Amino acid sequence: MLKKMVLVAVLASGLAACAHSPAQKEDSRLKEAYSACINTAQGSPEKLEACQSVLNVLRKEKAHEQFATQENVRVMDYQACIQARKTGNDQEVAKRCDKIWQEIRNNNAQ
Repeated sequence: MLKKMVLVAVLASGLAACAHSPAQKEDSRLKEAYSACINTAQGSPEKLEACQSVLNVLRKEKAHEQFATQENVRVMDYQACIQARKTGNDQEVAKRCDKIWQEIRNNNAQ
């Protein structure tokens, strides 16, 4: 009787692990997609918009909500830098934008 209960417990935990793995793989794919997006964006507003879409999906996941919200602010700041660069003091804006861009990449690499 005890062996049956142990066997059932082992099988149940194995099934539970299988049930969680597709969701975990999907979460990992989304973060990988965001990472690839950020690493290839090269300051392109169109590419950053695509990255923003991935963040919007990540934000809906409880496990990634804080990361996505924080990263969203950085990406939006960087987009504002790109717009400011088009209209103002390129050198000063570049310093701020490069710092933000580096923060985005560093945070993304974690």
